[in-house]
Amino acid sequence: MLGLLILCGLELGCGTPSLSAFPSVDLSSDRQVLLVTSTGQAPPARVRLQDLPTGSTIAPGLLFRPQGFDHVRLSPDRRHAAFSTVDHHALIGLLDVATMVIQEIDVITEGEVSAFHWSADSQTIVCDYTPASGYRRVKAYDVETGADLVVSHNEGKAATHISFKSWGPQPREVILSVTDVRTNKHRITAVPLLPQR
Repeated sequence: MLGLLILCGLELGCGTPSLSAFPSVDLSSDRQVLLVTSTGQAPPARVRLQDLPTGSTIAPGLLFRPQGFDHVRLSPDRRHAAFSTVDHHALIGLLDVATMVIQEIDVITEGEVSAFHWSADSQTIVCDYTPASGYRRVKAYDVETGADLVVSHNEGKAATHISFKSWGPQPREVILSVTDVRTNKHRITAVPLLPQR
């Protein structure tokens, strides 16, 4: 009987790791540091504003001078954390939690990020943001390839707010909330995310 209990315990341990075995990523109270915590790690690993790139690789010549971290969201598989900074040119970055390597995935010039949304498979991240125009928009990224993904239809030319609502039933499909600012007409639409050309 004792042997059976040990075997069951091993099966449970191998098949369902406890939540404490996975890392978490949080903002410090002053928003100057990302704190990465995992089992057996004390104190947490720290990513400071000074650890971020000072210049953009996406927009050469553009410099970052972040005032703090703005948003952070850990992927469902807990391997990556998407984050943004508060700055004239907001950095959208991806932190590999295991290696602590930071990758620039985009820049929002004269705007700010309002939320991140991960796909269930942790391969795609959608970002709600507000550019200088003041009209809310949505961007998406393929985590594995680093490719920008775009909303397949052209909503950006009208005076509209576009926001992420949920993931659609198809791979890389999103449900968006679209509001025409002039008429206050509101609709929900499903659109695929396509690689940018």
